[in-house]
Amino acid sequence: MEKIRSLLCLFLTAVVLLSACQKNDSSPQEETSSQKEEEQQKEEITLEPVEAFDSNSYTNAMMLEDYDFFWTTLEENCAALGALQEVAGVDLEQIKTEGREQVTALADGDATGFSSVISTIAQKMGGFAHIRPMKPDAYYRLMDGNMWESDTQQVIFSEDKVRAFYQWQSSLSPYKETLEESRQANEVSGEEETTSRAITENINLYRQGDTAVAMIKTFNFYGEEANDTVIEMLQDFCLKNLDVQDFIIDITRNSGGSTEIWADGFAPLFAGKTLSKQDVAAYKEGAVNVQMWGGTLDGIPDLELKALAELTTEEYPKLNLKSLEGCDGVAVRTITLDYTDEKNPGGEEFEGRIWLLVDGQVASSAEELAQFAKNSNFCTLVGKQTAGMSGWITKPAVNYYTLPNSGLLIRFDAFYFLNEDGTCHDLEGTYPDIEIESGETAMQRCLQEIKKLQK
Repeated sequence: MEKIRSLLCLFLTAVVLLSACQKNDSSPQEETSSQKEEEQQKEEITLEPVEAFDSNSYTNAMMLEDYDFFWTTLEENCAALGALQEVAGVDLEQIKTEGREQVTALADGDATGFSSVISTIAQKMGGFAHIRPMKPDAYYRLMDGNMWESDTQQVIFSEDKVRAFYQWQSSLSPYKETLEESRQANEVSGEEETTSRAITENINLYRQGDTAVAMIKTFNFYGEEANDTVIEMLQDFCLKNLDVQDFIIDITRNSGGSTEIWADGFAPLFAGKTLSKQDVAAYKEGAVNVQMWGGTLDGIPDLELKALAELTTEEYPKLNLKSLEGCDGVAVRTITLDYTDEKNPGGEEFEGRIWLLVDGQVASSAEELAQFAKNSNFCTLVGKQTAGMSGWITKPAVNYYTLPNSGLLIRFDAFYFLNEDGTCHDLEGTYPDIEIESGETAMQRCLQEIKKLQK
């Protein structure tokens, strides 16, 4: 399990909160928990209090500077922007121009209006490549949990300017209510009632005959305690149902969260097996990327780097070469999750069929599960084409930068991930093995397929 954990730390996505690996016996679990707490205490940065961001001092000239920085930084670092324009047909110049006009019209001190313009731009991009401003609830998930993908990420989130901005924004409606609601819904308390409202609303585990079903609407829970509780629930359910012939994992409508929830939670099903995939991605070595990566990609081990010219339409027949303009190269990484040393009680391994139900809302860490399952010989994907937005070349999985005057954090995917045919993964996602037809659900089709095999 420790081997799995070390691999998982490399490709956590979106807002990923690391949690301790769950052990099958109590003694190692307590030791691991103690060691983890000591490590966290050592790594924790002592932060002095800051005064909240003063929106009244935020002039229109500052807003325009932040706005231009927002765009130039994306253009210099987000490799997949070219696909959004050249493949998806989104007119980025028009969006940029309209947004600047809206910012120009804002009065001095209207920081709320400025944030709204940035959010609207992200919505027009459809959440492509995880491009969006960081909202207070997402920001404090990481700050409160003190779980980071890299030291650089922690430093950026902990800057006085950034903390001041989110201290101010989290005091406003509806952010204040959303943040409080998220904290309360994910609170885990009491010895007998250990689950939170968020867990009970998003996870449904049951068995019907020789089929077990785990329905998980999200992998995004607030805080390490909630994550650990979810992982334990999934592990216990898997262990109790290793004897079933069919195990259905329903992640339809699941837009992601913590990779570790599914990777550790379903570990009993994967015991004795391996999951692997290869990611191929174009990249830009812009200043923000190099800062977040801790250097250029040629200094990162286990990466195969290629010249951009090596990407051809012969190898990738649906590749849009124009969308790659401005990229600096191509990185290739093979990722393997090795569960061969994972041991269930009594050495029992799951020998049945695993079915993964997907749809057009599956993205980020949920998409990672779909990718690994698609490349396995023991999982079958049923449903509709996924949304994509997942891949991993190096940590952190998602990059961030700060707007210079406000302190607002912007997140984005640095890489342009390619499917085997050359299409952009952030646009095409993953296709299921069995695609459902109009009028049927993924669950209905899966149960039909199971019935056929049981005859």
